[in-house]
Amino acid sequence: MSYQGPYGPPPGQQQGPPPQGPPPQYGPPPQYGPPPQQYWGPPQGPPQGPGFGFGSNGYPPPKKKGKAAFIVIPIALLGLAVVGLLTVSTILKHNGDDEYTQPEPTYTEPAPTYTTSAVPTSSTSTTAPTVPATRTTQPKPVPTRTTTRPTPTKTAAPQPSDNTIVTKNRIYKTGVMRTVNCREPASRPTSLPNARKYYAGVLTCLLRAWPRQVTAAGGRFTAPTLLVFTGYAESPCGGGGGNGISFYCSTNKTIYMDAGTDVQFWRQNSNISYQNHWKRMTMADTVAHEFGHHVQYMTGILTAQLNLQYQSSQTKALEISRRKELQASCFGNVFLGANKSSFGITGDMKYQLDYLHSHQGDEYGTQPDHGSREVLPLWTTPAFKSRNPASCNTFTAPAKLVR
Repeated sequence: MSYQGPYGPPPGQQQGPPPQGPPPQYGPPPQYGPPPQQYWGPPQGPPQGPGFGFGSNGYPPPKKKGKAAFIVIPIALLGLAVVGLLTVSTILKHNGDDEYTQPEPTYTEPAPTYTTSAVPTSSTSTTAPTVPATRTTQPKPVPTRTTTRPTPTKTAAPQPSDNTIVTKNRIYKTGVMRTVNCREPASRPTSLPNARKYYAGVLTCLLRAWPRQVTAAGGRFTAPTLLVFTGYAESPCGGGGGNGISFYCSTNKTIYMDAGTDVQFWRQNSNISYQNHWKRMTMADTVAHEFGHHVQYMTGILTAQLNLQYQSSQTKALEISRRKELQASCFGNVFLGANKSSFGITGDMKYQLDYLHSHQGDEYGTQPDHGSREVLPLWTTPAFKSRNPASCNTFTAPAKLVR
């Protein structure tokens, strides 16, 4: 969010409209007064980029073996008569175990004759030899050992803390911003549509200037939406408006510009050159500031800052908010400084920009959440000269520089 300061050019010169009271706080809109007027208006501005993504919340039992039934049938001996092998074989064949389905073989060759010697006289004897046959011992195969290397478990790198994200963000190491030879839009805020054309022209330049920086920082570059309003605007992040208050909402990645204040001032004072210059610089600086919040969102700073702010006491939370706002102004002036020649920020235009920075801040708000008019130039001036985001690390600055 941004305050446009004293609502007019330097003292001693023709002034713009006086302050209209303190700006409203974020939160639900008041339940009285006329409905808000919002103007999206043709053209719809730069197309939205792809979504992003950094604010970003573990058997059957074994078979039983059957017992075979063994049937023993005694053989009766009739007297001393010797029953031949054929008869015995026949009895065994018909009375054997049911598990055997093949008949036993019948031997028909004559029985061998034996001598008193223990050694058989015939080589045709079926008596098994008393000495076991020599067995050829096969060598046991040597098991082959296969060395299986364990697969290393990939451990996810620990996520940086919120404090690390805001203090050591890679955006600070992306170097000097290159000029994109951005020219100031030719449109003037004579009406809401024309005011929107001016904001959209500056936004188009920002979309050309920041991708290299954001990508180098590891962020995913996306284009925000531009919404122009007069009076009061409601957003998913809250509401606001009036007295030159514009703001950014990361929930829908939208920049909300209060065109009503700019159009009113222009119609009353545009015939005077220095007031003409002052208003054009406030418009360009405000769009660049709100886009600075979008840069914070794309690089993770905005979400981490909100986490830190939520976990802090009220006094500390206000200080963290000031660091965020001062950084957004710093980012905005990195862009303006990189394109100062093509944009025409020289002479009285530069004088009015510097005056704006030294006359806007918490003195014109309702609470110390943006930074005072004394410290704001300490961030915008170096950023404009260096054109380097390294000059914008407000989160490591001592408290006296973010008061």
